[in-house]
Amino acid sequence: MAIDCSHLDTIAVVPDGGDVCPTCVAMGSTWVNLRQCLACGQVGCCDSSPNTHATKHHQATGHPIIRSIMPGQDWMWCYLDELQFRKVDGDYLAADPFFEAGLWFIGQHLEGGGSLADVAPDMVVGEGFPLGTWLGTYRDPARRDDLRPDERAALESVPGWTW
Repeated sequence: MAIDCSHLDTIAVVPDGGDVCPTCVAMGSTWVNLRQCLACGQVGCCDSSPNTHATKHHQATGHPIIRSIMPGQDWMWCYLDELQFRKVDGDYLAADPFFEAGLWFIGQHLEGGGSLADVAPDMVVGEGFPLGTWLGTYRDPARRDDLRPDERAALESVPGWTW
């Protein structure tokens, strides 16, 4: 489904985001995840971080759209429209945060030596993400017809994925 965001024209070509929150580094603080402003390229920490520098940058500048610069995440967020989306084959499409989070958590599980076979239906990871429910949801045969081609491809690229 294409998105309805009136701020896409604010997206500029910005340099790669880097791997630190510069404001946190200057303060001697830490961060959880990183976001990059797509109007000016400023990198800031996410709202789960103690200092929420990405949101503070938006509030100070009015720049509406950020992107995640975390490995395995390719989503964007418009603060003004409160909309999460991704760019797929030149189109901006609504993103499913549950789908995106599950891809990240299953990747972490596999990198840690786990397998798809050891994900129990009630397995919870991180700070409460229901990985078992996620796996069941996206393996459900009834769900397959609801998937966009890019989502199907993302699932099929998970090592060991089977329908």
